[in-house]
Parts: sequence; C-alpha cells; structure tokens
Amino acid sequence: MVTFRIPDSSALVRVEKADPKVYFRIYDFLTYRKSFGKWEKPESLYDPYERTFPVGLLPRVKKFLNSTGYRVRIRDERKVRGTRIDSRWNEDYLLRKYQQRAVRSALRGKMGVLALPVGSGKTVVGLRIIHELGLSALVVVHTKELLYQWAGKIEEVLNIRPGLVGDNRWEEGEVTVAMIQTLLSRGVEKLERDYGVVMFDECHRTSAAEKFYTLGLSLPQVYRFGLSATPWRRVRGEEMKIEAVVGPILMEIRAEDLIREKFLAKPRFEVITYESKMPSLSEHYRELYEDAIINNDERNGAIVEKALELVKKGHRVLIDVKRIEHGRILKRMLEKAGVKAEFLSSQSPNRWEVLEEFKEGKIPVLISTLLKEGVDIPEISAIILAGGGKSDIMTIQTIGRALRPKKRMKAVIVDVQDEDPLLFTHFIERQKALKQYYGRYYDHSKFKEGVSEEGRPRKGP
Repeated sequence: MVTFRIPDSSALVRVEKADPKVYFRIYDFLTYRKSFGKWEKPESLYDPYERTFPVGLLPRVKKFLNSTGYRVRIRDERKVRGTRIDSRWNEDYLLRKYQQRAVRSALRGKMGVLALPVGSGKTVVGLRIIHELGLSALVVVHTKELLYQWAGKIEEVLNIRPGLVGDNRWEEGEVTVAMIQTLLSRGVEKLERDYGVVMFDECHRTSAAEKFYTLGLSLPQVYRFGLSATPWRRVRGEEMKIEAVVGPILMEIRAEDLIREKFLAKPRFEVITYESKMPSLSEHYRELYEDAIINNDERNGAIVEKALELVKKGHRVLIDVKRIEHGRILKRMLEKAGVKAEFLSSQSPNRWEVLEEFKEGKIPVLISTLLKEGVDIPEISAIILAGGGKSDIMTIQTIGRALRPKKRMKAVIVDVQDEDPLLFTHFIERQKALKQYYGRYYDHSKFKEGVSEEGRPRKGP
C-alpha cells in the first residue's frame, strides 16, 4: 500500500507511506534527460528530500504504481477555494456538442488539459467551465493580445467586468486575466482575491520557458485547467511539466473531425517553389537564414506573387514572418506591386487600429511576427508561411488563424519549399506537423513534384 497526501493550499503531493523501493521507482519514473547544448543532465520532478511531486502528475504516478502491483490511497486535504461569482451567460453563445463534452470532462476531472483545435472556441469552453463552477477565476495568458481578448470575452459572455493584471495594470475582479510575466515579476502573493479556478491559456507554453511551471506550482487551486490546440511536444520532460501544472489531457478533439462536421473550414494546401540565383554558402544558421530567407529576392518575389494571386481571388491574406526586417521587406515589395499591406510586430504602436482595418477589409494583406497564438481574426482566409522554421506548434497555431468557416471559400495554407538542404528539412518537418494535425484532409500532392524519390529537393521547375 502506498499513501499519498495532498496538503491544503498546496500544489504538491507528499508520499506519506510506502515501501522503500517505491521512492526510487517514483524518482526514476519522473526523471528525464534535460539538454544543455551538447550536454545532457537528468532532472526529476520528484523531490527525494521533501518526498513530493506536482499534483498534476498524480494520475500518471498512480497508474504506474498500479501497473507494478501497488495499491494507492490518496488523502486529499485541499479545500475548494474562491468566492461565488454572479455570472449571467450570454445566450447567444450556444455550446456545440463537442464543447459541451469538453465542459463535462473538465467538471468531472477537476484538472487537466482540454485539447481543442484552433478556431474551435476554446475561450468559450473555458468561460463555460467558470460559469458552471460559479467560482472566482484566474486566467493566465502570455501576451497583451490575449490579455485584452479574454477580457472582452469575459464581459461579453459572462456579463462580468473582468480584472486585468498586466500591461502596467493591476485591477483584480471576480474573473481576472493576468499575464504570467507580471505575476512572476511582482509575485503571486500580491494577488488580493482568493480564486477558486486557475486556467492556463495556450498551456503548451507551460514548458517552453518553464514560466508556467514555476507559476503553476505556486498556485494552490483544486480546479486547474489548461487550454491548448497543440499540447503535444517532442520532449518527454516538457510533456511531464505540462501535466505537472494542470494534469493529463482530459479530452482531445481532432481538427479533421471539426472540418468534417463543418465547424472548421476545409483547408487547401499549396506550396511555393522558386530557384535562387545566388545560393547561400554560409555554414552558420543565422547567416543562412538572412541570405536564404530574409534577403532572398527570388523567394520574396514568389511570396509576393502568391499574395497578389490570393488577393485577386478575394482572400484576406496573413503572411507570417519571424523577423522584423523580413516583414518590412515584404511590405515594401507588396506596396510597390500596388497592394496595400501593413506589417505588425511587437514594436508596432498602432497594432489595434491596423487589426481593425484588416477586419474591415481596408487592408487586404497583413504581415506579422505576432499572430501565432490565441489572437482571433476570423476574417483571415489565407496564410502564407514565409518565415520558415520547423516548429510544429507554431505552424499549427499560425495556420489555425485561417480555418474559420468561410462561405464558398476554402482556407488556403501556403508553405515555401526552400532549396537549401537544411531549410528543406525544416519544410518537411512543417509538412509532417500538418499531416499529423489534419489527418485525411492533408494533401501533400502539391509538393511531391518538387521532391526526389530520395526525399531531397529537386533543382529547377
């Protein structure tokens, strides 16, 4: 018999009673290899001195011990926190069946990740959970765009004036949206209200910089949830750290299911190919990126040509870039070609005005380093992935901006097939992410013509 105890006001589970071998087994089970450049170091999420591990890992550890023949008893001493809220649900927001299932799974599980595709209404699901529980809530985000987007939805859907913590503000309410950077810099202990629910938006970032992990373990709420379209990661340790904060995946809805049911637009995948006159000879990635992507006239010309084609067909186009310099180059080229375009970055002082003009159709092409996660712009109908890179999560988050249902129009997802061998492997990684995410709706025939039988890029048309 193994006894676990969860003390009140704690996000840690303490091993109270167990066979001595169990301590070593838990330690090994919760250990992974953490990479530091060329070096690796084991790191365990079990503290052998305090004999504790994060509460989100409890289901995983319990299942592991059961499978090895141990019975597990859990003493949960936590009391539900928070105060009652006076929320009034906006009846214009009728939950779809999969959203209702997600809410039921959350209420039943009390903690965990709800994996819902981009465009499926994760924010509304999160708000319904808060409404059903009727408890004060803290919603944790990582960008100013998400801070104000959540605040707007709270007021519109729950008819509650939201609290805001972040962007030089600290105004708490029954339901408060807070930026993680502000909470960590000023301290969670500065929160004046007692919250019954904590909800992490885009929780795949729990492990990205370990900020969510650090913050999550300092928050004691029984009800703790993560919302994400892309909870899957390549590194096992990062997966465990997501669970450590919010628990396991409670429910996962696939994008292809929602496309089939017409809740999301059916995507059409296209690939831009080009031939560089001056291939980069650099062996360093930074210089290679600048030569082969940012300052590549042929590549940029092909991107602009595709954007013009999409605009003529009636699309509102988002061109995703990773560097500010690249965005400015494409903006100049588009305007020279006679198309009005705007570039948004974290340095743009007028981004809200630009976004509104884009939504109204005054700007047909938006170029941005920002619109990868959470920002809701349903008017986008075509995405051009101009920035390269191999991040599966960023790829899915970015193209999800275009997958809202459109009348008589498919969502167009355009990628760039680069010639350089390293950049070509990044292109293949992005395509693998698309295939995994969109299942049978993924069509790879568009780029087969440009790939040799050995999987290498062909030269020429």
